[in-house]
Formats: sequence, structure tokens, C-alpha cells
Amino acid sequence: MSRSSVPLVLAAAVSLLASPAFATKYAAEFLKIPVGPRAMGMGGAFTAVADDATAPYWNPAGMVYLPYREVIVQHSEQFGNLLNHDYASAVFPLGGPAGREAALGISINRLATDDIPITPRPEGLRPAFDFQDDNGNGVWDPGERLLIKADDLYLASASDLAGMVSYARHHGTRWTFGGNLKFIRQSIPDSTRGAHVTSFGAGVDVGATYMPSDAVTIGAIVRDLTTTYIAWSYGPHEIVSPTLDTGAAFTFFPAPHHALTWAIDLAWGFERRRLDSQITIGGQTWDVRTGLEYWYRNLVALRAGAAGKDLDFGLGLRYKHFGADYAASLPRFFAAGDSQFPDEQNLDITHQVALGVSW
Repeated sequence: MSRSSVPLVLAAAVSLLASPAFATKYAAEFLKIPVGPRAMGMGGAFTAVADDATAPYWNPAGMVYLPYREVIVQHSEQFGNLLNHDYASAVFPLGGPAGREAALGISINRLATDDIPITPRPEGLRPAFDFQDDNGNGVWDPGERLLIKADDLYLASASDLAGMVSYARHHGTRWTFGGNLKFIRQSIPDSTRGAHVTSFGAGVDVGATYMPSDAVTIGAIVRDLTTTYIAWSYGPHEIVSPTLDTGAAFTFFPAPHHALTWAIDLAWGFERRRLDSQITIGGQTWDVRTGLEYWYRNLVALRAGAAGKDLDFGLGLRYKHFGADYAASLPRFFAAGDSQFPDEQNLDITHQVALGVSW
């Protein structure tokens, strides 16, 4: 097989393995939330860039481009402060002969709603103690006044957690390949104090990049390659079907100490999400992500991008081995007035910050 045929093979593999009829739509949806304010500020067009410690998420094949060890920690508040999104990742170059360099990555991704007041289930409510039994039937009916006090409630968190172990390696001077082994753990509080409904799952991602020149990079990643199976503690299971992201990045140096990168991604979906996808043909959907990143003296960066119908922007600072990044996302910015989403104006801005260190 020729090297130039690899992207086509990846696309064919996704088409064969995707099984929308058996997949669970929106399963493990938290894994689709972008991580890293640098990538988010570029509209999520990071498949072909992926040259920092967030590479395990965007494209593990990009890890080998890091010449040093790097750790990034991120905090994000989705839709105002409704959801807390935290991400931590570390990438370690392993060295190797020229054209065979390797890298290892470890990352944790958590999305949670914390401090949720948990009330008893309706069948657990006690007449006269927990509710005013107007009907006298001993069962709470809608409309009957609740008498539950704050002391009778407890606080719990609903969380989605994923851990990934990643490996990447050069294959010659122009190709890189990488993969993730990921484990998923989800937890939803039950009405019994301290009890949770939980799930466990595992899956595999594979990615590749190709650099035809120093100024151009082409990338692709297949997520959930063999489908990801998630089993819940109360019996049901979910299946996450594969998705494919392809992208290209172009770097320019318009003047000394100035660098500009333009990236564009095409996200392929196979779950028949027709309602909010930009392009739909049959059961397949496509969404476009694109963004710009400008650096001055490798000290200050400005970023802007569009992810489907969202507008993103951000900035970054670097000093020696330390870095800080910020990004903001305006949900549905390009869908204002869309009759299918009449309440999109009520979605608050998503803010994301990250700190990084390299050595």
C-alpha cells in the first residue's frame, strides 16, 4: 500500500465500521466538547495542527512534533457556569533515530455538574412529612405542596470522565501515526444518599499526519475506530459509532518575528444528525471548522475561528517554559434567527483558560 493511500483507507474504514442503525445517538457526547483554549480559539480546526499537549485529544499523531515534555491543565465553564469542564494532559517525547521518533501521552477529561440538590423520588415521599397530602391517598400527586426542608436534601455531582493513554511515532520524515486507548466512566446521582448510577466503556482512536512541506500539514483522526461500548450498572448499554475528522494547516511568515497559521477541518458524522449539521447527504453529515492563529516573536498569540455555527476567539502568552491561553465561544452566533433554534440567544458564552509548562 502506498503512503498516499493512507487517508483514503482511514475514510473507508470509518464508512465500513460506522453502524448508525446500532449506535446510540449522543452517547459519550462529552468527548465531543473541544479541549484547550488554543484549539478552541481557532474554531477547533486543530486536526492538522495538534503540536502541543492537547494533541492526544485532537490527533495523537501530532505528539511527536513536541521537542520537549509538556503539561497542560485547563478549566472551562460551559454555557456560563452551568457545566465545569476540566482537562489535563502530559506528553513525553521518547526519542529514537531520525524518522522513528516516538512520544507518549496521558490525559484526563472531566465534564461535571457539581452540587446538585437531590430530592427523594416521588414514591419515597412521606405524606404529612414530605408533602401535603390534599387527596388523602398517601401518594404525592402533581400540584401537592412539598414540605421537604433543605436539611433533608443532599448535594451530589453528575460527571463524565475519560482517561487516555496515547502513543505516536514518526514513519519517515513526513508521516506520523498515533493512537489512543481510552476509558470512559460516567456517574449520575441516585435519589438515595451516596448512591450513583455508573457506566464503564473503552475505545480506540487512531490518527495520522502528513507534511508535504514545512509549511503544509494534512491530518486525519478516526475516533472510536472499532465502536466504543459503554455498559451501565443498571443494565442497558450504549455504542458510540466512529467519526472522522480531516484537516489541513498552512503556515506563513509574512515578516521577521511574525507567524500566521490558517487551518481548516472537515468533521464527518455517521449518526444522521441532520438538524444542526452544515452539510447533509443521506445518513452522513459534515461540519466545517476553520481558524487563524497569529504569533508575534513566539510571545503573544491572537486567534479567531468558526466551529459550525459558533464563533470563537482567543489569545495566548508564552514566556520561557510557561504559557497561558484563553478562549471564548459564542454559541449559535451564526445561527441567529434560525427558526429551528429560537432560544439560541439564551446560551451564555463559554470561557476556557489553560496553563502550560514545558521542560
